This record gives sequence, structure tokens and C-alpha cells, in this order.
Amino acid sequence: MATANDEEVLEGFLCPICKADLKSASQLTSHFESLHQEEQDVLKSLKDIFGKAKKIILNTDDADLRETFDRALKLNSQEYYYPLEEQTVGVTRSSTDYFKAVRSSRLERYAIETNKLLIRLDKLVCNMPSDPNHRKQYEQEIVPWLDGSSVNLCPNCAKAFNLTRRKHHCRLCGSILCHDCSVFLDLNIAKSIVDPSRPQTSQTEEVNEKNGLRLCEHCYNLIELRKQVQENRNAKTVLVTAYDQMRSLMEQAKPAVAMYEKMCQSLFDGETTYNLSDVNAMRGRIGKLAEGIDILSKQIVAFPAEPGTRQAKLQNSIRQAASHYIKEDLLSLRKLPTEAQIEEVRRQRYERAQRQIQKERERTERERERRDEGAEPSGSWVDSASHDDDNPLLEQMNIIRGYIKEARKELRFEEVEILETNLKELKKEYHLQKLSNKS
Repeated sequence: MATANDEEVLEGFLCPICKADLKSASQLTSHFESLHQEEQDVLKSLKDIFGKAKKIILNTDDADLRETFDRALKLNSQEYYYPLEEQTVGVTRSSTDYFKAVRSSRLERYAIETNKLLIRLDKLVCNMPSDPNHRKQYEQEIVPWLDGSSVNLCPNCAKAFNLTRRKHHCRLCGSILCHDCSVFLDLNIAKSIVDPSRPQTSQTEEVNEKNGLRLCEHCYNLIELRKQVQENRNAKTVLVTAYDQMRSLMEQAKPAVAMYEKMCQSLFDGETTYNLSDVNAMRGRIGKLAEGIDILSKQIVAFPAEPGTRQAKLQNSIRQAASHYIKEDLLSLRKLPTEAQIEEVRRQRYERAQRQIQKERERTERERERRDEGAEPSGSWVDSASHDDDNPLLEQMNIIRGYIKEARKELRFEEVEILETNLKELKKEYHLQKLSNKS
């Protein structure tokens, strides 16, 4: 920096002799060597200053270079830096009460205005006529409209009203606005805002003046804010959502455990309703439910909470209850029988059934012999056997077997049990028909 006179201040890479701006250090050096050869001492000092300045800029930790550079530029640190003195604390004033008062008055004003709009909205949507011709008159009776005879411009966009830009009114405050500045509130959403217990329907079509209420932007923002407050109030936290999911898995596990015990008992009794693969599939399903319950309970107990507070104790209790439920109800299941045990029990059951069938046949034969003593045996059973494939009972049994296969594949064992019962009844009826034909 150089000063030409008292008023003009020059900046840049200036020649100390002719005050010319050379734009860079290299140009300044070459200029001084060519035009001011007689001032070589000044040139040497400039090179030293530029070199030392470069080292200082590159964070060179050389204290001597810094002192030399300060002396070259004739800087005195004592002239520019003053020792710091301890500042005494002055008068303080808290503005918290003032801010709270301003905020309370503002919130109260918005709350009163929003409540008035909700009262008007309740009156509008509860008894709104279905006929569009009577709807405008009804809306004017609920909320009086402002007289727009002297209003020539839209208060929102300041555009003039004419034949193509007609005047409209807000249905909640009665103010005047144009169509472009209108916002439409869906009637179903309006009813859900007035009555939070009302189930919301999904909006599938565009909202217009036929299926919505015309509102100004100010009223619409207040109603939308109330809707957001309701949604936030009814929204579930992450902790509550995890707990609900855990309870849902527990509710699914109860009938699964009961069905598993029933299937195990069926295998021990030698019944053919279920097989070992069905019971193993049900056991795997219960294991997955137990794993899901364990993961959710760990998420609940890991949720941030102050130690020793009621929330922390509640989270620990939920975790302990879930662990106890998994250990006592889901993991302590009845041990399955082996394939050999199942085959042995079924063989014994089959032999008992065969002995019972033999006894029934002998009893039927004795009754037939007493009834038709000395008569030749009928040959109708031969015809029945020859046309056995056309028996509708066999067709129904094959259809039910197909349904049982599909139900087992989808682990719907309640349906398997019902179908197996029907199949047993059909088999019993089929055997009775064969015995009657033989008799």
C-alpha cells in the first residue's frame, strides 16, 4: 500500500520509486531491476521481505524471521495490541417473562380464532344439504358473507375482478377472494377434523367446489394446523409401536402353541390326521415368533431412558416378562415322538381297528345268516366292486385329500383337522356301503 497524497490511497504491488502498480511480485522485481538499477539495496531488501513473508504465510516456526519481517515493515506490536483487562459484570436483565407473555397472548389469539373456525366448520359439515342449489344458501346462513359491492381488487393477489375473475367468499370467515386464491378442503377431511373418532377415507379424486369447502389461505392454514396437532397427538411413539408389535406376536403364538400340543397328542395317539413334518413346521413357526418377540423386547429395553425413572423400570419389566414368556411358554414345548414310536402306535391302532372291523363283519354275517338261512349269497357286491371307481364317495375323498395337501403346505392346520375329520366320516360311510352291499 502507498499513499500518493492526503486524499488518494493506492493498493497493490507498487513500485516505491515511481508508484506504478505491477500486479505481481515477479513483475515488480523485474521492473525495479530494469528501470531502477541504482536502487539495488532497496531491491535486495524487497526480496528479503517477500521471502520472509512467504515463509511466515507457510506457517514457518522461525521467530527470528517474524521479528525481522516486523522490523522491515516498521511494525510495532505495542502500538497495535493492548493488554486485556478483566471486564466487570454489568447489570443483567431476564426477558423470559416478557417472551412468555408475548407467546401466550399470541397462542391464545390463534387458539380462540381456530376454535371459532372449528365451530363454524362443525355447523357446515354436519347438516350440509346434498342439493347443490340449496348448499350456497345454507353456507350463507351459517357464516354471513361480506358485502363485496365496493371491493374491486382481490385482497390476496390485488388483481381486479371482472367477468372472467369472479368474486368468491371463504366459507369459514366470509371474506372475499378470487378463484386462484381459493383453497378447497375435502368434506371427508373436514368431518374427520370435527369428529376425530370418524374413520378417514382415502382421497382418490381432486378436491373442488363440488366435493370441498372453499376457504381462504389463512383459514385453511389454521384448519391444517389443527389437523396436524390431532395427528401428532394420536401418533404412536417408536416405543409404543414396538410394544404393540410384540403383543401382536404373542397373540399369534398362543393359538400356535395350542395347535402344536394338539398335533403332538394326535401323534402320540396314533392318529393319521397329522404327520411329523407338520408338527416340525409348526414348531419352526413358534420359534420364529419367539425370535421376533425377543428382538422387540430388546429394542424396548434399549430405548433411551433416565436410570431409575418410571419409564426405565417399565421397559425392564417388559423385557423380563417377554423373556419369561418365551422361556416358559414357547421354548418349553412338548418333545416330539420318533418315527419308530409313531409307526408302532399307528400299527397298534390299525390292528385294533381291523379287529373291530372283523367283529362288525362277523356280527353282520350272523345277522344275515339268521335272516336268510339257507339262501345263496347275493352277487350284488361283485357288481359294486366292479363299479367301485364310479362311487361318488371316492371322488369326494380324493378332492378332500387335495385340499388337505394345500392346507398343509400353507401351515393351516386348523383347516387340516376339519378336512381330516370329514375324510374319516366319508371313509366310514364308504365301508358301511361295502358291508351293506356284501350283505
